[in-house]
Amino acid sequence: MARLVTTLYSRAALLTASAGLAGCCLIWGSMTPIVKVLTTHVDLWFLSAMRYLLALPVFWLAWAMARRPATSPAALRVDRTFSLGFAMCAFSVLYTFGVYHSHPVTAAIVLNLGPVISAIMARVLVGARTAPGFPLALSLGLTGAAMVVVGSPGFGARGFGFEGGEPLLIVAQIGWQWYSIRAQQWLGDRGQIALTAITATAAGILMAGFYGTLYSFGLAGGMPASWSTADLAALVWICVFGVAIATLLWNFGVSRLTLPIAALHMNGAPVVAVLTAWALGMPPSGLQVLGG
Repeated sequence: MARLVTTLYSRAALLTASAGLAGCCLIWGSMTPIVKVLTTHVDLWFLSAMRYLLALPVFWLAWAMARRPATSPAALRVDRTFSLGFAMCAFSVLYTFGVYHSHPVTAAIVLNLGPVISAIMARVLVGARTAPGFPLALSLGLTGAAMVVVGSPGFGARGFGFEGGEPLLIVAQIGWQWYSIRAQQWLGDRGQIALTAITATAAGILMAGFYGTLYSFGLAGGMPASWSTADLAALVWICVFGVAIATLLWNFGVSRLTLPIAALHMNGAPVVAVLTAWALGMPPSGLQVLGG
């Protein structure tokens, strides 16, 4: 009976983690078209900085409400904490600039390489092997995502349309996967909410200092003179949900399912991106529906 209860509990925990990652996929899938729209008239450095700074109150509130671990965690190391924060900052900047300098369709292709990158990173950093069925699931996910991308209206005439930001998106993903692994190794004993809040706070401090320095030298712009309701809603979405809520769900999923399996959930992101574009007045093609 005890073994049965343990098995059911473990299965419930895995399903909960998977559901959380599905929610993360829904949020992050909508990010690319929304960020692309904002980058057309909002300073890129300002947008990169606000993504974490505006999310910090949400992290702190979640941390204050979280249950404390039963055992005392290891001492917090400043060097490790700020290296994780730096990885988060680098991802924010590289992602924002990468999306700005990429076509949304091409960006979706590059971002869909996340499961491949995560599997390689997990193998190199911790010697992790992929779970049974991972190659098949990955191939199906990549095939479907490719159909979604290739089926986008105008793809035949436009092609992949490389615009220079694609390498930034690849480096951004490498940095994010490194953060995902090391955060669990170094701060996992504090719980996922505390882990996320601590590293995001370090990222916020670094990003504020970096942006402030650039702004003082005239290398970064400030807040736009006026905001439309749509712009404010988009900013709240990418900061509160795209950073705070999604990162909490992501770290929770990684802690339960391992990085490669968690990243595999993100193969649905291009489908969400297409649905987001549909909501903005750009309906999908038949091939995109089939790929999804």
